[in-house]
Amino acid sequence: MNKKLTKKQLQYFKDKLLAEKQKALEEMGELQQNNLKQSISDSAGENSRYSYHLGDVASLSYGREFSMGLAERQQKYLEQIDDALRRVEDGTYGICKVTGDAIDVERLEEVPVAKYSVKGKEILERRKRQQGL
Repeated sequence: MNKKLTKKQLQYFKDKLLAEKQKALEEMGELQQNNLKQSISDSAGENSRYSYHLGDVASLSYGREFSMGLAERQQKYLEQIDDALRRVEDGTYGICKVTGDAIDVERLEEVPVAKYSVKGKEILERRKRQQGL
């Protein structure tokens, strides 16, 4: 069984999570600005001089939906980061929610928002498969 994280490690992961949060917020801001610019140019009728081909309209629509999908994923990631930061504060960060064992530092390095150890994740996947049968 792995040891719990030291205070120094917890501070390192807290800083890493805060940096991830800042990056995600900046990316979301850029996505929202791009969507806003697109909406403004659409409503201003800048493009109304040209008749759109159906494929162009579909492409524009897809681009906007793609951006919205990215923003939605960023929002979910931000929620995961906030959840991880709460776990740092309440002392449960780095502890698997399924097994109660410590999560490998290497795993946290790769996935700082991880709630489960590799073993815990496997157990969850097995449960999902069994319920799906």
